[in-house]
Amino acid sequence: MKCDIVHTVFYSVIMDEPTTQPTRTYHSIDLLKVVAALLVVAIHARPFEGRAYPLYISLFSRMAVPVFFVVSAFFFFRKKPGAPQLKHYIGRMGCLYAFWFVVEAYFTIDSAFFSHEDWGFGKSLAIFIRGFFLNSTFSGSWFVMALMIGIPITYWLSKRISAWAVVAIGAAVYVAIVATTNYYAYLPAGLRHATDVAFKIVGLYHNSFFASLVFCAVGKLIADHEPQIARWSSKATTVALVVCMLGSWMEVAGHKARFDDCYLMLMPTSAAIVIWVLRHEVDWNVPYRLLRNFSTITYFSHFIFVWFLVGKGYFSPIATYFVIVALCVAATLLMTRLSHCFRIITYGY
Repeated sequence: MKCDIVHTVFYSVIMDEPTTQPTRTYHSIDLLKVVAALLVVAIHARPFEGRAYPLYISLFSRMAVPVFFVVSAFFFFRKKPGAPQLKHYIGRMGCLYAFWFVVEAYFTIDSAFFSHEDWGFGKSLAIFIRGFFLNSTFSGSWFVMALMIGIPITYWLSKRISAWAVVAIGAAVYVAIVATTNYYAYLPAGLRHATDVAFKIVGLYHNSFFASLVFCAVGKLIADHEPQIARWSSKATTVALVVCMLGSWMEVAGHKARFDDCYLMLMPTSAAIVIWVLRHEVDWNVPYRLLRNFSTITYFSHFIFVWFLVGKGYFSPIATYFVIVALCVAATLLMTRLSHCFRIITYGY
């Protein structure tokens, strides 16, 4: 019985649909997560170059992780969680982190301690420890740690101030991040110097829990207003999504960013995407649980395949992308099958 409970709990980085409302499905979000995972793969597999890069990567692919944050917070907060549920969530994310840390240990150790010969062991270790909280240890791990920190911060603040105020605080932090990364070239010399110092001390803070705060807050806000959103016009949500997409394109195409990971329109656009998906539920005859497994396993496992394939010249860039996706499908099927014999594998999805 205990193993069955663990298997149920740990099969997705993004929380499964709640059991308290069995008549409500979230199949569209399952499909959204698959699309988001494929967009994340595109960021690192680099299937597009030249003029296509800003459209497919800087614009669309950069929407993926914020959407994951919003969806994660939405499913957590819609259950009206208390302290025990928060503790359980952090433990679940911790097990997910530990699983993929072990799986990617070789690549992590090589990258942290052997790829920078001029750093020395002490500096490498210090940066590795910093990465645990503020950046990444293994590839992509910052997303899990950002949830483990961002969700509790959102939970704590929401007990003391309104959900809109939490969004405002997160937005203020995010605007500062965008200003000092995406719009770095437009800053006065003094601020650019301060940003350079911050990068040396904190690391890539746009890939940390700081950037997740606004999206976690938005996810909670959507959860709080889910009944009202269910009554919104589907056409209105479509118009809002189109407007946000156009605004995103204008921002991305309007200038050359130093770091294109974050841009201002990601805040309303990620919310518009999730709301639109909530208002357009589907009921296709597809294995949704397997799709949920695929989105999580793909997010983490594709880094391994990127390590071996990208830049090696085996295939064209676009062919390399599809090979990596195919390997992620194989990894999903293999892990799902093996999990019936080795329950510990369920910690990985």
